[in-house]
Amino acid sequence: MTERIVRANGADLCVETFGTPADPAVLLVAGATGSMLSWADGFCARLADGGRYVIRYDHRDTGRSVTYPPGEPGYGFHDLAADAVGVLDALAVPRANVVGISMGGGLAQLLALDFADRVASLTLIASSPAGPNAPDLPPMAPALLEHFAAGAPPAPDWTDRAAVVEHLVAAGRPYAGPRPVDVDAARATAGRVFDRATDIASSANHFQAGGGESWRSRLGTIEVPTLVLHGDVDPLTPPGHGEALAREIPGARLLLMEDTGHELPPGVWDVVVPAIVEHTGVAEPGRDEVLARIRWLGSVDTSTAFEDLYAAAARDEVDVPWDREEPHRLILDRFKDVDGTGKRALVVGAGYGHDAGFLAGLGFDTLGFDVSPTAVGVARERFPAPRFEVADVLDPPAEWSGAFDVVVEVLIAQSLPAGVRPTAIANVRRFVAPGGTLVLLALARDDDEPETGPPWPLVRGEIESYAGDDLRAVLIDRTESRWWAEFRRDRPTASGSGAVS
Repeated sequence: MTERIVRANGADLCVETFGTPADPAVLLVAGATGSMLSWADGFCARLADGGRYVIRYDHRDTGRSVTYPPGEPGYGFHDLAADAVGVLDALAVPRANVVGISMGGGLAQLLALDFADRVASLTLIASSPAGPNAPDLPPMAPALLEHFAAGAPPAPDWTDRAAVVEHLVAAGRPYAGPRPVDVDAARATAGRVFDRATDIASSANHFQAGGGESWRSRLGTIEVPTLVLHGDVDPLTPPGHGEALAREIPGARLLLMEDTGHELPPGVWDVVVPAIVEHTGVAEPGRDEVLARIRWLGSVDTSTAFEDLYAAAARDEVDVPWDREEPHRLILDRFKDVDGTGKRALVVGAGYGHDAGFLAGLGFDTLGFDVSPTAVGVARERFPAPRFEVADVLDPPAEWSGAFDVVVEVLIAQSLPAGVRPTAIANVRRFVAPGGTLVLLALARDDDEPETGPPWPLVRGEIESYAGDDLRAVLIDRTESRWWAEFRRDRPTASGSGAVS
């Protein structure tokens, strides 16, 4: 999924998801100064392949999320925890399996304490019940203490990409374990971090966010299943910190990661990913929740949303809300006496193929297309007479332009966000051959009604915008809740109309 800015806890935060919304949700919470890229693409993809709906996001002052001036964080630690809940709200996720690393592990603990109804399980990575300076827990490794005693390396010129990249790569080395480091990969990630940041110097604001008073005495009240993952050579919070978490959270399980520091390197993913997948097999979403998640995705990436919905329906996890067991009634009425022999018909967003099957039965050489491969596969099985192809109305094959005597579009434009809807309408218009007809069905709203969705009902001006390029409106009819419209393209000569009657 492409990244998306959402309004969460009063702040603009950038989020991204992996996997199908029909699976249990896993919310990844990064550590201090960390953007969503703290969770590697490959790690997220492997969790998604394990049947999890993975959510990562940029903390405030990182990535594409809201940014404050360096040294002036406009938030406290509890705001960062509430941000995570706001992300779940925005994505229509009532409960998630929360996975936090380092500071993100502390935020995850706070979520389980203060927002217990939103947390299905906890996974705490490189975390601590009290931070690296707790007197009853192991101190930092001597080498790391010497590193800090020597003074932090001078800050780079934060506008110099190359200098910042080297600074970020070097800053991570003292925390790593003995495993070999892929320096080229680390530089590539650091470059992406720089490129996505509004002001990368502001990420250090996390260390100045107040309000992180100890909640250690409350850990015994956590009731959700908890998995503690900790590096066996973690120099910042040695393994004793993970052991303390596992003791103080009832029922928690500890898994030490071999040759691992304060990090989550690819070398441990073969162990860690299956452990997290096994641990997070709770909070299966119900049908209403899955549909709500898909509707949100539809406002971001319609192709992903439609395929996710049809794929979930194929697994019998949800119903496709607009699925009909027969062609739409208005299509039946409009074409019931039409002989389609020798004419070509195109069904836009054909879904499971009922409208295309009906037109093919009238003699039309019929093509139906849909952006969802799953829907196309089902349509091919159900209706052998028409042809079905996977295609996107926003980028259709060039050879379809002017190629169809009849074009049918039922409830498709309204499923697309306003930013791309004009492109879809223009492409549908171009499908109509000289002498051909476009028939259109859409939900209706008044000009002064707010545009909320998906779906987003269309105003009259959007219906009228199908006209153009010699395609003229011959009927625009509105009932209380829907538009029924018809457009015709005149032939360039007077040799006969050729229109479908």
